[in-house]
Amino acid sequence: MEKSDPKPDKLAFTDEEIVALKGFWTHLFDLLDLNSTNRPADSPINNEMKELISKHGPERYAEALWRFTMLDDPDYTVIRFIRARKLNVKDSVKMFIECLKWRIESDIDGLMAKGAHGIINQEGYDGAAFLLQITSGKTFVQGFSKIDGPVSYIFPRLHKTSDQSVEVMTDFINYAMENVRMFTTNLRAKKIAIFDLKGFGLANMDWKAVIYFNKCLEAYYPESLKLLIIHNAPWVFHGVWKVLAPMLDPIVRSKIVFSKSSQDLLMHIDKRYLLKEFGGESTWVPYHRDSSPSQELDQTKKEELLNERKELVAKYIELTNQWTDQGSTTEAELRSFLALMMRAQGLLLDPYLRAKTFYHHEGNLLPTGLVGFCSEAEHTDWEYRGQAWSREELLAKLEDMKTKFIGNGVEYPIFNLK
Repeated sequence: MEKSDPKPDKLAFTDEEIVALKGFWTHLFDLLDLNSTNRPADSPINNEMKELISKHGPERYAEALWRFTMLDDPDYTVIRFIRARKLNVKDSVKMFIECLKWRIESDIDGLMAKGAHGIINQEGYDGAAFLLQITSGKTFVQGFSKIDGPVSYIFPRLHKTSDQSVEVMTDFINYAMENVRMFTTNLRAKKIAIFDLKGFGLANMDWKAVIYFNKCLEAYYPESLKLLIIHNAPWVFHGVWKVLAPMLDPIVRSKIVFSKSSQDLLMHIDKRYLLKEFGGESTWVPYHRDSSPSQELDQTKKEELLNERKELVAKYIELTNQWTDQGSTTEAELRSFLALMMRAQGLLLDPYLRAKTFYHHEGNLLPTGLVGFCSEAEHTDWEYRGQAWSREELLAKLEDMKTKFIGNGVEYPIFNLK
């Protein structure tokens, strides 16, 4: 299998962003009772957020926080919210809390733990309608863009509002969005979405689904979209667009472009990965494996990993509090060390908390943390990226950092990670 080896990904935060990150964690930890010593004074917005948190409690929000950031450096996750709110700490914390509330109340983690088989077979649920969503080919992720992010294809002609309830469609959008998130291995890897409107008619226009999708992009997955390309829009869509455009979030709307030619698409996607029907060279064809239960995993090992996770999180909280209070280079390095550990350990824990998806079965998502695509129907020519954040590379980085800590006489946290 071919493996590309892009330059290692680095945390490229400006000085202003580092200040905002410190303020963000200080404020968030205060709201979640995570023992920050720099407690912000009460304010209307602070009291509003505390009231927001009271419904589920700080512990539940903290649990959602660490699940949300399990496979990322936590700074990677929250910087998207900070940038979306122009480095305004209180606004970005409020946005993040509202996102965690949505994840809790939409049971995002539970949805991914069930997987397609579990969702389809829920008692009292329209499993047939959900199965239709994942087998219809109406959307899938395929190929890398020229900025190293995933490319999503959406085919509205394969969708009819009457085929599923709002509940099922909402679950499917949540499921699909979480799957795409697995492919964003670094901050530069924003996704490109292609809406192919060939064959589109008014029967395919699902207003509630589009408005919810817009809300997800703006509020729950900020700074994750590079471009949304509306391709082959028929004349009937222009009337729809006049009504729809003012309803969209301005930031999302600014990333929407219209396209008519393959050359427009090839500006953003390598010819190798652009599907042949759009003027590219890729002969890859999506298919769906029969939905089956996830393999039963060792529950003793799961509990062991969960307990280890609690210890890692506790240490990360401690180091983050020290970093926000004192901000020395040593604390920053120890905190980065813990973040690498959390990603490496998260890759071991993830299979126990997330059911395998089509992309795991297909070979796009490897247990090592690599993500990849093939560009032809035979599924033999694979390219994998994300080496800098693969488990093997993370463990090597950790060993290098240990050597440096020892040389400088710095005590560092020890975890097995096996």
